[in-house]
Amino acid sequence: MHIVRFKVEGVFNSFRIPFFRTYHKTFLAPPKTTVIGMITNIMGKSENFFYNILNQNKIKVSVVIDSIKGKAKDLWTYKTFGNKNHGRSIIRRDRLFNAKYTIYFMTDDKELSEEIYDSLLYPKSIPSLGLDDEIVKIYDVAYDLDFDENSTEIVNSVFMDRGYEYQAKVDDFSNMMEIPTANVVPLKYEIKENKSKRSERTGTDLCKQIEFLNCYVEIKGVKSYICENNKLIFY
Repeated sequence: MHIVRFKVEGVFNSFRIPFFRTYHKTFLAPPKTTVIGMITNIMGKSENFFYNILNQNKIKVSVVIDSIKGKAKDLWTYKTFGNKNHGRSIIRRDRLFNAKYTIYFMTDDKELSEEIYDSLLYPKSIPSLGLDDEIVKIYDVAYDLDFDENSTEIVNSVFMDRGYEYQAKVDDFSNMMEIPTANVVPLKYEIKENKSKRSERTGTDLCKQIEFLNCYVEIKGVKSYICENNKLIFY
């Protein structure tokens, strides 16, 4: 196994929960599809590379929410096909202010891990998480860190709920806190080719992303790892 670790920090970011349409509610942490999309972009790879890596599960991901300074809302204008309101509509979005994450990649492919590492150090395009204008800073990039199997049932990373039994633990109530929250997210995409229209994609392998802030989780029956000061579940 090869591990690549890096940290990202943004000013304002939003990760839309797929099944919220009229109001763009955000995840607290970027889903796997968003993280793999960012890596594909800074590596200068094609859309086919993205689907290949994602759908064949060539990279496993673990995300730790280090901090979020606050939340805000904005109004987003977008074009529509109708003539009402001059072909424009407005939607409300959640925004995360100054969110910081530690992200880990795990892969069996040494060549792929080295290419990811190089791209994180020297991106071929401006890194963003989410929309093109949601630029992030990448720093503290590391390769092949030491990691051990976690002998405790405590984790502090985002994880996918596969019917696990878990409960939140809190040591300090003085900070902004989010207890574990579950929202459905696709981990893969199915592509439907259409000769007369643009190709369509449908989310598959739907799972509940469990995320939390300034607390940790005791979870039973899950293989997890310790890397640096983090206790991680990969998905």
